[in-house]
Amino acid sequence: MKNILIMSSKNGSNFEAIVKYFKNRNDINFKLLTDNKDAYVIKRAKKLGVEYFCLNKDEIRDFFLKNKFDLVIMAGFFKILDKGTIETNTFINIHPSLLPKYKGLNAIEHAYVNNDLKTGITIHYANEFVDEGEIIFQKELEVNPNWNLWKFEREVHKLEHYYYPRIIEKLLGLNVLVVGGGAREHVIAQKIKESKLLDTLYLADCNDGFSSLGNKIEYTNYQNLALQAKKRNISLVIVGSEEYLAGGLVDILNKYNIKAIGPNKKIAKLESSKLFAKKMMAKYKIKTAPYKKITSINKIDKYLSYFKNPIIKADGLAKGKGVYLSDDINSIKKELLFYLNGKFGKSSKTTLIEEKLFGEELSLFSFWDGENLLHFPLCRDFKQNDKNENTGGLASICPIEIDFDTNKKLDIYKNKLYKLLQKEKIKTPFVLYSGLIVTGDDIYVLEYNVRLGDPEAQSLLNYIKNDWLEIFFMCSIKGLDSIKLIENKKPITTIVMTSKGYPNETKKGIEIKNINSLNNKTEIYFSNIIISDNRILSNGGRVLSIVSDDRSAIYRALNAIDFSEKEYKILDS
Repeated sequence: MKNILIMSSKNGSNFEAIVKYFKNRNDINFKLLTDNKDAYVIKRAKKLGVEYFCLNKDEIRDFFLKNKFDLVIMAGFFKILDKGTIETNTFINIHPSLLPKYKGLNAIEHAYVNNDLKTGITIHYANEFVDEGEIIFQKELEVNPNWNLWKFEREVHKLEHYYYPRIIEKLLGLNVLVVGGGAREHVIAQKIKESKLLDTLYLADCNDGFSSLGNKIEYTNYQNLALQAKKRNISLVIVGSEEYLAGGLVDILNKYNIKAIGPNKKIAKLESSKLFAKKMMAKYKIKTAPYKKITSINKIDKYLSYFKNPIIKADGLAKGKGVYLSDDINSIKKELLFYLNGKFGKSSKTTLIEEKLFGEELSLFSFWDGENLLHFPLCRDFKQNDKNENTGGLASICPIEIDFDTNKKLDIYKNKLYKLLQKEKIKTPFVLYSGLIVTGDDIYVLEYNVRLGDPEAQSLLNYIKNDWLEIFFMCSIKGLDSIKLIENKKPITTIVMTSKGYPNETKKGIEIKNINSLNNKTEIYFSNIIISDNRILSNGGRVLSIVSDDRSAIYRALNAIDFSEKEYKILDS
């Protein structure tokens, strides 16, 4: 149980917003302290069932000498506390301006009278001076010159009521659930585990290779998972793979007021339906390859004749294997027949025939929080194996450098992407992957995903040195504009070790030895393995990823692993 004290002298609207935000948490106990026996905040406390104390200045000093709280929250408390009192606990305060501007009383009025076009709020640690403690968080507000003072105040208070409880939640320590069982989820869980903001990490559907990082949650269906998350006071759910998103997991989590990184089922169609994504791109004049939708085997020859270099893509999800490329038109026809007859079930009953584009492929990951779009350094994913077969990904590099002209074109694309997200009024926070190709004339979109990629995540999350839980959480509360990315000094490479035969049928249950003796220059993330009798056994096509800023160290590690079915991609040096 966390014991939290809120201090307020007058109206107490922030007090009420905080208490109501945490009303369903069973691990927080609020108390109120006021120095004004006539303060309206007392009525709010009585209505909300919060115990309160009304004390004068001398009594307050003695009170804190005798009582210890996990956090003391100043919310409209107008007396300055002395250094001895402040040092008894951790105190935070909220101020209605962008400090250091307009310290002290009447900050909103000062900004209004001075016709400021930008104002905001500041949450900071409190000390014995007026509004001078270390800043925790700031949020800007663009001011409409036509606002009267009432409207000006109202908009500032709306920011306070939204952000203060959420920043408090972050400071108290976050309970986080990571859903999924691949190497992508392994690296996410590992980075979350390293965060100073973490209280407890929970895992659902994890593989044995990283199950020790957190507490496992077993569940029967998505609603049951949401109920268990609520019971455990989980602050944030990070959804790893597309099946959960297309299946509506985030929709159910949102019904229980559980924050999640991932789109709802409707927006997940950007990935789960290539036809939906194509239509969305056309609406916002985002360049993509010409295509035709096909559902009938009788139209195969007719539709293929429209394309010089056709490729085929299953409309729905196919675990990264729903794209077929070949220079042989007869192979294309044969595979298209398989697709339309249900090679990938319902996902390929509708298929897109598309003109193949030639150029340099890039992976752009962008975090969207409902208001702000944060772009990460470009990555590259290597999907094709030596047989020219499409896979879920065999290697990745981050970052990828591009020339000045390409960067200008990329900026134009980013602006169009922002317009799409904004105009479509997409409010759910999620990660958007843009699979891009740079042709001779422009940048085109090959596909969208609505989550981090695998194996790009393994490279990206090791290249960006920020606290990743901070990034994920600020994404969940419309706070990405506060994030400044910190990059590694050297590029990061990921090489995936696969089982022989991938992406087709592979052997399972083959022991993988010598992993524990790998050098400390590499990180390892597990994809498809099980642990039985202390033995690590393969359990699918992509087995594990090895990551480092020293590519030669990766290959030394791969060579050292004893696995009879071992295969991996060799990148050019």
